[in-house]
Amino acid sequence: MSKLNAWEGALAVVPIPFDGTHVSPEYPVFDINSELADPAYVRHLVAWPPLWELLTPRGSMVRRKRTTPETLLNTPVPLPELSEQRRIADRLDATLGRADAVLDLRKRMTTLQGNLAASLIASAVESATESVRMGDVIALERTALDIDPDSEYRVIGMRSFGKGVIRYPASLGSEVSRMNYFTFPAEALILSNIKAWEGAIGITSREESRDYVASNRFLTYVPVDDRVNIGYLRHYLLSREGLAKVSAASPGGADRNRTLGRKRFEALTFRLPPRSVQDRIARTLDALAERLDSAYSEPALDALRPSLLNAAFTGQL
Repeated sequence: MSKLNAWEGALAVVPIPFDGTHVSPEYPVFDINSELADPAYVRHLVAWPPLWELLTPRGSMVRRKRTTPETLLNTPVPLPELSEQRRIADRLDATLGRADAVLDLRKRMTTLQGNLAASLIASAVESATESVRMGDVIALERTALDIDPDSEYRVIGMRSFGKGVIRYPASLGSEVSRMNYFTFPAEALILSNIKAWEGAIGITSREESRDYVASNRFLTYVPVDDRVNIGYLRHYLLSREGLAKVSAASPGGADRNRTLGRKRFEALTFRLPPRSVQDRIARTLDALAERLDSAYSEPALDALRPSLLNAAFTGQL
C-alpha cells in the first residue's frame, strides 16, 4: 500500500516476479492470512473504488496526508467463505481478463496506427515540391463573444497526444473562468496554446462550433484556399516533425508554462505535398482512427471494470 495514494487506488497484491524486492517505509507490506482470505480475491478487492473511499484521510489537504497501516487493517470489507472467494475471483479473472485482452489489442493497434501515420507523413513530406509558411495557407478565424453572467455556456477543452476536444457541461456565465471567449467555425484546426507542444491539436466538429465556446487559450484556423487539407495538416502537426516545429514555437521555462505564440506558429515553414496526396493520407488515417474508436471503445471497458467489482463485492456476481 502507498500511504500517500492509497485513497486513490495505490494498493496491490505483490506479483510473483517482485517477490523479495524492496520498498521504502512509504509502502507498508502486509501478509495475507490464507486461512481466511484468498490472494486472488484480495487482488480484486483492493482494486475496488468504494474501498479506496474508506481509506481517504479526513480533513482538508488530503494530498499531504497519509493512510496509516492501522486504517487499512481496521477497514471492514466483504469476506465470504473461501470457496465463495475463489468462485468470485475466478469469475472476475475470466471476465476482466477478456477485457484486458481487448485493451492490449487496442494498444497494439494504436501503436501500428502511429507507425502507419509516421510512415505516410514522412513519405509525403519527402515527395513535397514546395515549402510554405503556415500563415500563408491557414488563417485564424474566431469571433469574440460577450459573456452574459446569467446565460449558460458550454466550454471546450483539449486533450493532449491528439486525443481531441473535451466538452464540458453547461455553466452560467458567472461561473466560467475570467477569460475572453470566442465562437469558432466547424472543421477548423484547433490548438491549445498551452498544450499544443504535447499534441493538444484537433479538428472542430459541427456540433462543437454550434453549441460550444472556446477561451482565448484556443487558436482555430481554416484554410485560406484549396492548397491544404486541414485534416492532413492536423496529422502532420501530430507527427514527430510537426510536433518539433510546434514545440520550437512554444517557448517557456517549464513544460507547463510553454505557450504557443500565434506569430511564431504562423511563421513556421513546412514542406507541403500535392493536395491529392494530402487528401489520400487524411482519408486513410481518419478512417482507421474511426474504426479503432468504434471497435475498441475504452469508455465501455472502463465502465465494465467498476461495475463487475461492485457486483462481486455486494453479493450480485
